[in-house]
Amino acid sequence: MFEIGPFEYTFKNNTKKVFCDEKIIINEKEVVLITGPSGSGKSTLLQMLKGIIPKYTSGEFKGQILYKGKSLDGESFQQNLKDILFLFQNPFAQLIYPHVAEEFFFSMENFNFTHEQMDKKREELESSFNLDAFWRKKTTELSHGECQKLVLASLLAIDPQVLLLDEPTAFLDPEARADFYNWLKKIKGSQIIIVVDHHLDEILPLVDQVLHVSRSGEVTQASQQLEEAQKINTVNLFAPQAQKNEAVQLTLTQIYFHYPDQAQLLEDVSLKASSGEILVIKGKNGKGKSSLLKILAGIIKPLSGTIELKKNNRIVPLKNHFKEIGFIFQNPESHFFYDTIEEELKAFANRDDLKILLGLFFKDIDLKRSPFLLSEGEKRRLSILMTVFLNKSILLYDEPTFGQDQESISIIREMILQLKNTGKIQILISHDDNFIESLTDNVFELVDGQLQRLK
Repeated sequence: MFEIGPFEYTFKNNTKKVFCDEKIIINEKEVVLITGPSGSGKSTLLQMLKGIIPKYTSGEFKGQILYKGKSLDGESFQQNLKDILFLFQNPFAQLIYPHVAEEFFFSMENFNFTHEQMDKKREELESSFNLDAFWRKKTTELSHGECQKLVLASLLAIDPQVLLLDEPTAFLDPEARADFYNWLKKIKGSQIIIVVDHHLDEILPLVDQVLHVSRSGEVTQASQQLEEAQKINTVNLFAPQAQKNEAVQLTLTQIYFHYPDQAQLLEDVSLKASSGEILVIKGKNGKGKSSLLKILAGIIKPLSGTIELKKNNRIVPLKNHFKEIGFIFQNPESHFFYDTIEEELKAFANRDDLKILLGLFFKDIDLKRSPFLLSEGEKRRLSILMTVFLNKSILLYDEPTFGQDQESISIIREMILQLKNTGKIQILISHDDNFIESLTDNVFELVDGQLQRLK
């Protein structure tokens, strides 16, 4: 079905390339896993298989990638719109309509499905994706996990021959992730599925073939998984000026919240944290975890309840909380304002500890590059750096490890542990149990609007 390579794709300004020196064949109805370090070019390879590259990009492509013996560009691109469907790493980038129902039906309407066919597809996909749980929501109110489910269900509804899935489990809670892999097992053999995924233990048993993209961008066939966890050398990541060591206390008391015309989301939520503590909040998708962090950050207001912040035993006025709280959004693009990475980091440019983390996080990154052109994993790491170096007393992380390879996760873990020693309060949302286990014993789960302590 696919003949890949030899090919070479060079990004604009020759900053990076993805290439394949030998021909790789993907057969009908195979499940193919793409692995490799974050930022190596896995998403770029998926875009080539869709035909987005080179049709809609400014880089230079040489060589060939064929689908059913034909190039993916030109007339073939239009012919393959229904056959080859792509789930982006950031599912919100694919939303068009303001309501879930409209979004779900859009693709089917576009391909002239009848009302009866559309209703039947909704019924078929309901059990796999629990659509009823968020069917009446606005798309702006969806969690990332709910958004992933919605976009994937809407793609499957039109029966594609090829599914390109970029980190489809990145924002799913463990139960939803298990449901996804069970669904993948059930549909295996019905179409080609090509997937980028870092949950290797769970997906490898379902895979027929593994492609690996090296840090240099070389695409090769792999007989076994090539990625292994890499530990960084113990090094002081932060210079002395990062040491704040003020006594900080954060107290939430009886927080209630729901969105307009929606059921209660948070109900009697109370929480305390002190200097040097790391707290993790777990829970199913769409249950209010991100909303709770937004309340802590002052982005949205609770319907009732209080948030008290003390610094050196003095109460910080609510209007000044933003000066002490840094928020790493679930969507990293929410952090970016400038045309280049260099401009985004200009305020911290002379700090040696920034240079250390830049070297660990990005290797040979071109600081003149637009932050919006980075891979999703690189965007996440940049958003973390931009927030950490603001030297806030409290750091809120919404899914800090999404899109990360094991080496990058190790660096993020070491960074958080060293920030703990500076006296910062750090509160994280994460579905990565191994990551959580290595950080803290302060773990909570948000269940039915209330926080329950797990350990």
